[in-house]
Amino acid sequence: MASIYKRGKTWTASVSTKVDGQLRKKTKSGFSTKTEANKWATSIEQLKNTGKLPFGDRLFKDEYWSWYTVFKEPHIETNTKSWYISTYRLISAQWPNMKLSEVTVREMQLLINGYAESHVKSSVTHIKNMIGAFCRYAVDEGMLAKDISRNIVVSSKKKSAGRDTKFLEHDQFLKLIEAAKTQNDIASKMILTACYSGCRYSEIAALSWTDFDFKKNTISINKSWSPKDSTIKGTKTKTSVRTIDMPEEYMNIAKTWTLPDKIMFAGINGKPLTDGSCNAKLNKLLSTFSTSKLTMHGLRHTHASYLLANDIDIQYVSERLGHAGIEITMKVYAHLMNEKRDKEKDKTITLLEKL
Repeated sequence: MASIYKRGKTWTASVSTKVDGQLRKKTKSGFSTKTEANKWATSIEQLKNTGKLPFGDRLFKDEYWSWYTVFKEPHIETNTKSWYISTYRLISAQWPNMKLSEVTVREMQLLINGYAESHVKSSVTHIKNMIGAFCRYAVDEGMLAKDISRNIVVSSKKKSAGRDTKFLEHDQFLKLIEAAKTQNDIASKMILTACYSGCRYSEIAALSWTDFDFKKNTISINKSWSPKDSTIKGTKTKTSVRTIDMPEEYMNIAKTWTLPDKIMFAGINGKPLTDGSCNAKLNKLLSTFSTSKLTMHGLRHTHASYLLANDIDIQYVSERLGHAGIEITMKVYAHLMNEKRDKEKDKTITLLEKL
């Protein structure tokens, strides 16, 4: 709020706003009447509410980078960092001299639209979310009057890979497991582990023998491999730390493996086999009975799809995958949820018709 007060024979007006967590004042003195002081204060309040006060005229890209390095970079994993950095590069290229006070909803939408021309929707959403997080911070700190990312529409002209490339049908899944069992290379062992556990590549790559409990037939997921840093780190999220129940058949096979203690699936260089090497072996195995192409992450989707299609409770599947909640699981596997809903609808109508 504005402060109006008299000093001697003239009036003074002062308007406060928060910048970087600190209050800053814009003050003007010498008004002959209180009305004039109020009029000036009102005009400044309007500038404040639109984020156009002079001390808010800093470059958008500079403030974004400052926010990232202080509040995000020290606390996030390498893969997530790459999205924040990609966002910074986009902002720097498109808005090299754009001030915070100059960025409007229209400018933001144009930025997102331009990026969407050559990127899939999931990537566009990542960029929008990165900018949105900064905008909410800027609003809280008084650098922006409102969250200019809130009503941005995300779309894309570039289509993502089709569903058939993301997971296997059930008969293909079973054939893959049988094929992997006949192999003795490290990649096949990682593929088999992915099929039975639904774990991410990074989680499998970080496994050690101490994570296996052969009495309870479980695997403990408590760390992950970061290829970019070549180090063992924490899991993707807190909910990713979990204990996974494994079938006795898989555990009996694992007992026969002769592998290193600390990093089970290490190659000759002492590091886990790469995601690319696993994908190459996976598609070589698939080529013997199918034309489908898949990645290790596709095995995670296949594992979950297989369980859900066989009426395993979604809450348990969500916990097994390490999702933060069933909302994420339902979103990722919406197509399966819709299929199950249609089946339940038909069963319900058949039941009711017997009344």
